[in-house]
Amino acid sequence: MKWLYKNVLVVVTLLFCLLSPSLADISLPEPQTDGGMGLFQALKERASAPGGDFPSAPLSMEDLSTILWSATGLNRGEKGWTVPMTNGLPPYVYICVALDSGVYRFDWSANALIEVSKDDIRDKIGAQRFVASAPCGLILISSAEGLETFKDDGLKKEFAAVAVGAMTQDIYLASAALNVGARYIHSIKFAETKSLLGIPDGDEIICLMILGR
Repeated sequence: MKWLYKNVLVVVTLLFCLLSPSLADISLPEPQTDGGMGLFQALKERASAPGGDFPSAPLSMEDLSTILWSATGLNRGEKGWTVPMTNGLPPYVYICVALDSGVYRFDWSANALIEVSKDDIRDKIGAQRFVASAPCGLILISSAEGLETFKDDGLKKEFAAVAVGAMTQDIYLASAALNVGARYIHSIKFAETKSLLGIPDGDEIICLMILGR
């Protein structure tokens, strides 16, 4: 009887493992870091794609990798960032990527998307209707842990705001260089999005940028 019980337990455990949904991370291809459109041409082309007719084709993983690297990636040494980070700190604003396959947190150190959820939340995060049809949404979030070295709340918000300003501009410029449509969105359903993403207390959603071809 004991033998039968152990075998049943093993079978049940195996079935549970097979049937339980597992998180699926995505290793991104290397970002493009040279060639392409020149800086001044990208500045000339930089614009918000119209919301009413926002591009609906998805990005390639190569383009997404390049845009994420431009927003928060190493460009020199171990502490040289594409955007200004005070005191050489690692990025204290992180990016969650909303796709039709789920939600992922961008890991700049591994150049990978770490799965947060298998749910498609694109129709639940923005106040405007066209956000739901955008192929990709980048949610920029300040990290309380990343800014814990500073005790002044006003200073934390200031540093986060400066970082987000630089990140969004880099996203715009990289998107222009890649011929990807981009648009800054501040009309976010903040409380609902925070709940959907399981964002810890102290972390703050600052903005959303949508992308499409």
